[in-house]
Amino acid sequence: MVKLLAIEAASDGCSVALQMGDEIISRLEVAPRMHSRVLYPMLDEIMAEAGIRPNALDGVVFSKGPGSFTGLRIAAATAQGIGFAASLPLIGVSTLQSMAQQFSNVTSNDSPPQKVATILDARMNELYFGLYSWSDESSLMEPMVDDFIAPIALSEFPVELTPSVWQGAGNGWKLSSQMSPSLLAAVSSINDDLAPSAEWLLPQALHDFNKGQVIQPEQVELVYLRDQSHWKTIAQQNAQLTPQKS
Repeated sequence: MVKLLAIEAASDGCSVALQMGDEIISRLEVAPRMHSRVLYPMLDEIMAEAGIRPNALDGVVFSKGPGSFTGLRIAAATAQGIGFAASLPLIGVSTLQSMAQQFSNVTSNDSPPQKVATILDARMNELYFGLYSWSDESSLMEPMVDDFIAPIALSEFPVELTPSVWQGAGNGWKLSSQMSPSLLAAVSSINDDLAPSAEWLLPQALHDFNKGQVIQPEQVELVYLRDQSHWKTIAQQNAQLTPQKS
């Protein structure tokens, strides 16, 4: 039975989830700018409810972005701390992929949506875009292109936006009045209240864990998309501090 702990803090909501086999325990609290204050009590609570300690886990999952820079750092640093303390591997999952996965599960009846455009408000008149399609083989929403940041009014996209074929999810869609007609024509329905949740990091994370696609705590990298140079892995930080041979 695989046991994975997931941490999500990429938006105003802060959430954690613990998967043990088919059972999932989760907590979510909307707490803008208070992630570090609410995260650790939630972690303690679900670990106590499950009756296990961190060293009984098989891995720690974190939302690697895009999203709030501060929130991503808090989630990643927390995952690193647990990973180092309990000698556990880590798995980073795209925030936008988890939202597409959530949308496909929440809205599907007999079959999931085939194409989902997850969009988050990136501020500064820009949006974070994720374009995903359903895979019957993996039962996951898989990226058609890498997540990217672009102006709200973007009119040319890296994939074909066939009219009425896509579904939209995420708070970026609240800015639909500023979006291009081609993007709006592509979607047949929109859920602009759907927000990132730790529970929905787990499907992709479990798939990656079973494939051996894990990293060590010192290898953590975030996908912030804007000003990525501000965040460096521990290895990169150490390299900067190491004197160069002349």
